[in-house]
Amino acid sequence: GKCACDYGFHMTIDDWNDTIESEIDDMYGEGISSFKMYMTYPAMMIGDKLMYKALKKLKEKGGICGVHCENAGVIDALIAEKKAAGENGVYCHPETRPDIMEAEAVGRLLRIAEQVDIPVVIVHTTNIEALDEIANARWRGQKVFVETCPQYLVLDDSVYYNEDWLQAAKYVCSPPIRTAEDRDALWRAIRRGEVQTVSTDHCSFTTAQKLAGREDFTTIPGGLPGVETRGELVYTFGVTTRKISLAAMCRVLAENPAKLYGMFPRKGVIAEGADADIVVYDPEADHVIRAEDMVGAADYNPYEGVVTRGSVKQVWLRGKLAVNEGRVLAGPEGKYIRRGKCCL
Repeated sequence: GKCACDYGFHMTIDDWNDTIESEIDDMYGEGISSFKMYMTYPAMMIGDKLMYKALKKLKEKGGICGVHCENAGVIDALIAEKKAAGENGVYCHPETRPDIMEAEAVGRLLRIAEQVDIPVVIVHTTNIEALDEIANARWRGQKVFVETCPQYLVLDDSVYYNEDWLQAAKYVCSPPIRTAEDRDALWRAIRRGEVQTVSTDHCSFTTAQKLAGREDFTTIPGGLPGVETRGELVYTFGVTTRKISLAAMCRVLAENPAKLYGMFPRKGVIAEGADADIVVYDPEADHVIRAEDMVGAADYNPYEGVVTRGSVKQVWLRGKLAVNEGRVLAGPEGKYIRRGKCCL
């Protein structure tokens, strides 16, 4: 009754016991067929043993699971080293969550998934080392789906070394933004069809909330706003630079997500019988990204000042004009979508 677009849910598995196992059946009964697990964050992670058990249950149901892959134990050790050395800069965030520890967790997850014999989704993939682990699993014959996000395709890790603490803190997210070389590798992977979706991992905070971590870099709230700018950034930095084709953009933003999360062909395609969810993009309508123009409540934008190539002119929801020239016209007309199995 509040949403202006159609929606569904992933459900987080942050514990595992007989009760939660039975709730998985309930979730499928409600049309929820995708889940998320974490290999870091103490309050969320369940460890390799319980992850194995959870994946076995999801295999039984034909479900799909996205996994946040980072090595929690090594991250904790690296954080302790920084604090022992008296270091507390924002730069400590990427330095305590290195690419190889993301890749290690990706490789470990994929071996667990191999044992269960289930496809998995590697969410917010950031770097070459992780892509190599995924390529190795695919060479072994595993089915692996890969997501990345605009911050990893547009920015690089220099954002964390800004002398202005707050400016640097705005970019704290996990996994961290990586190098320019990693950024280029992700674009190549999209072009080759090795990355299936570009999501946002939208998790927005205000600057006041980011300031809560001023005395301890580990308490800076992690996450960036991104859902409003995703399409324009992918078109600007991917399509117009010929890193990817327009067709590839449509696949990773619409068709593949609909297939991956059990909404195809109702969603993700313009065809008879589909929902007529259509984005009209004007390639001539360049504009400057500004936080003040955003609909969301975050008071900053990580892409402030970026000049886009073109812009989203209209969004149609089930054949009805929902957004026009940046203004949301739709009322609380969004519908909950009961989803089926992955068909990607």
